[in-house]
Amino acid sequence: MADWSTTLDGLPGLTAAQKGNARLILMEKSEKEASLLVSGDPDVAAEAIKAVICNRGGTAAGAGSLPAAAGTDNSEEYAKQLVQPALGSPPQLGDLQRFLTEPPAAQIPIIANALDAAILTPARRLHFVAALGQLARAVAVSMTAPLPPGDSEACTVITEHLVVVSLLLELDKALPTDLCIGLVMERDQLDSTALMTVKSRGGSSLRPDGVLRGNSGRRLLAKWEDTASSMEQAVEDLRKKTAAWTQLYYGNIEYLPCFAAAGTQLQFYAISRASGMAAAPRAISPRYDLTRAGDRADAVMATIKFYMLLRAQQARYPADVLPAGAVMRAHGHDFTRELLFRTDVLAVRKRLSPWSAFASWCGMSFTRLQELYRATAERQGLVHALEDGPTLNGDVYSVDIVPVGLPSSNALPASEDDARRLLHGLLHGLAAIHKEGCVHRDLRWDNFACSPSSPSSPSRWFLLDLETCAAADQRPPPAFEPAGWQPRTTLVNGRYTRASDLFQLGRAVQPHCEQVVDSAAGKAFLEAILTPPAMQERSAEQLLDH
Repeated sequence: MADWSTTLDGLPGLTAAQKGNARLILMEKSEKEASLLVSGDPDVAAEAIKAVICNRGGTAAGAGSLPAAAGTDNSEEYAKQLVQPALGSPPQLGDLQRFLTEPPAAQIPIIANALDAAILTPARRLHFVAALGQLARAVAVSMTAPLPPGDSEACTVITEHLVVVSLLLELDKALPTDLCIGLVMERDQLDSTALMTVKSRGGSSLRPDGVLRGNSGRRLLAKWEDTASSMEQAVEDLRKKTAAWTQLYYGNIEYLPCFAAAGTQLQFYAISRASGMAAAPRAISPRYDLTRAGDRADAVMATIKFYMLLRAQQARYPADVLPAGAVMRAHGHDFTRELLFRTDVLAVRKRLSPWSAFASWCGMSFTRLQELYRATAERQGLVHALEDGPTLNGDVYSVDIVPVGLPSSNALPASEDDARRLLHGLLHGLAAIHKEGCVHRDLRWDNFACSPSSPSSPSRWFLLDLETCAAADQRPPPAFEPAGWQPRTTLVNGRYTRASDLFQLGRAVQPHCEQVVDSAAGKAFLEAILTPPAMQERSAEQLLDH
C-alpha cells in the first residue's frame, strides 16, 4: 500500500468506517493527488478527507451529510451546459468583474434536499435546479456543507476547499476529455526541509499556498492565498509571491486569475502583467461572507464562471511555457536533483541532496564550485548564482540561478544566423569556464537554454548545470560518464580536457545546426569544433575569433 495510506491511518477525528471509505476513494486517484489530500496539517487533512467522503456520497460527520443519490447521473450533461457559451478569448481586465458576477447561463445542478435547505431569495434560487449525480453533490457540498468553527488558518483552508477548490475539480472531472482542462491542484506542503519552501528575508514562505495547473502540469492557470489574519494580508501574499512576470511562465496572457481567503471571507482577484513585473492584485468580485447563504450561493456561481475563465486562459498559453512555481525532480547516482521555478523573483532554485553523494559521483568540491560561480559572475554564455552564490546546509546543496530561459528543445535554430548565435553564446560560456581552469563535461542539448527573443533583442544562449564542472585535464571518477561521451575519443589519454568540451559541444549541436548551416564558412566552423580532442589545436577563445 502507498505511503498516503499510512498517513491516512494516523489522521485524527476519523472513524474506521470513514478511513475505509477514504481509502477506496483515494485508490482511484493518482499517487500525487492522494498524497496531497492527506498531507500537511493533520487536522486540516482530516477535514479535507471528510469533505471528499461527503462529496462521494458517504457520511462525514463535521462536513455535512448527504444521502446517496439513486438514479441516472447526468453530471456530464450539466457540466457541458454550465461552460456554455464558451469564451472565444478571456474577457478584458476591466470587464472581469461583470463577467464573474453574472450567473452562469445554465442552471446549476444541486441535490434536492440541499437546495431545500439553502436559504435563498427567489432570484438566486432560479439559478439552481434539483438534480442527481456527482456534480450535483459537489455543488451541494460547496453551498451547504457546514464550515469549520474557529478563525485559524487551518479553518480557512478547509473553507476554501469546500466552497471553491473541490467544486472546480469536480466540474472539471465531470466534463468530457475534449472540454475539460484536466486541472491539477498543488498545495504548499509547509515542510521546512522541502525545496519548495522558499523563504523571504523575514522568514515567510514565498511559495503560493495553492495553485491550479493545466493537465500537462506546466501551465500555472490560477493561484490562491489563505490566512487567518485578514484579507489584506492574503492579498499582500498574492502580490509578493507573484512579483516576477515573464512570458516564459505566462506566455502572452494579460492577467493571472486568483482568489484569496481569510477566515470565512472569500474574494476573487486578477494579477496583471506590467513591464516585466506583476501589478498589484485587482479585485474582480465582491468580498463574499461565506456564513451568509446568499453570499455563499453567489460564490458558488462565481466559482463556475471562474472555471470558464480558466478554460479560456489555458488556450492562450503556448505549449512551451516553464512550470512556474513547480518543482521538477530527478534521481541520479544515490542523489536527488530538484529545480523550482520561482515566482517571487525570476530565478530557478536548484538543490542537490545528499551533496556528498553527488560530489563523490562527479568529483567536484563545493569550495571549487563556489569559486567558479564567483569568477564567472560577469561572463556571458552561462548561468550565474544570485546573492551569496551556492550554499551547503548540512548535506544539502542549494543555489538560485539566473538567467531563466527556454529549454533548448523549444528553441531550435531555424537559420544559419540562429545557429551562429547559439554557438557564439555557448562558446562564450565554455571560454569563461576554461579560463578558470575547469571544464563542463556534460555538454548535452538538454543543458543549453536561451532567452526569448524580442524585436529589439535576439535570443541569447547559455550553458546550464555548472555543478558537473571539474578541474581540467583530470581523470573523471569511475562512475562519471554523462550521456554522449564517445569511447576512445572524448577523453585524451584517459583525461577530460578543454578540447573534450569543444568536441562534446560540437556533437551536441551538430544535429540541430547542420540542417540550417549552408555557407562554406559555417560548415568549416562546425568541422573545427568537431575536431577529435587529441587533434584539437584551438581553444574556445580562438574559435570565437574564427
